[in-house]
Amino acid sequence: MPNPCDHVDHNHSCGDHSHHSPKAHNDPTPDGTDAVDTSYTCPMHSEVRSSGPGSCPSCGMALEPTRIAVGEEKNDGELRSMTRRLWVSAMLALPLFVIAMSDLLPGRPLAALADRRWMAWVEAALATPVVLWGAQPFLVRGWQSIKNRSPNMFTLIALGISVAYLFSLVAALAPSLFPPSFLLASGRVVVYFEAAAVITTLVLLGQVLELRARRRTGDAIRALLNLAPQHA
Repeated sequence: MPNPCDHVDHNHSCGDHSHHSPKAHNDPTPDGTDAVDTSYTCPMHSEVRSSGPGSCPSCGMALEPTRIAVGEEKNDGELRSMTRRLWVSAMLALPLFVIAMSDLLPGRPLAALADRRWMAWVEAALATPVVLWGAQPFLVRGWQSIKNRSPNMFTLIALGISVAYLFSLVAALAPSLFPPSFLLASGRVVVYFEAAAVITTLVLLGQVLELRARRRTGDAIRALLNLAPQHA
């Protein structure tokens, strides 16, 4: 009578009746964690896929990883960058706002310190780093939305900031280029440097709050994953 074990795969013992399923997880990396090929997607447009972090070409939102692995370190690079831009922009926008609104204060205390023409240059000096550095992510996303023919919130933000800043810069450099209806009695043109700086600061505040909320959501998901057994 033939031995049943003669027809059994030599990779398995005769008494081994266990069923081997395909791998349920990725191969471990040298540090002991599972290797995960993470792709990134947009929370608002799930069809968008990217191999790395960035912004959505449709709406400009920051991309999120499609998978969260156990033990994976969270990437807070964008949050740190936005927070740094927020604090610097806020410190420059506050005195800029006070200078711009000084004519509405009782007694106009700043009018006796310097001529408004010189104050316009002080406003330009305060607003320039806010616009060129603080608002740089919004300007880039706004330009990308125009290139992709997909206008979104960042298109309006970039237009508002750039138009207010460029108009004010031309008004400070060459007020004679404007028609008489734009000129005040002193011969100068009203500048809107504070508008560009305040818009930038408020949008940065919104981005920081949004990124912090996303981080808390990711932390909650990681905490739940850490509660699950590592191996079945």
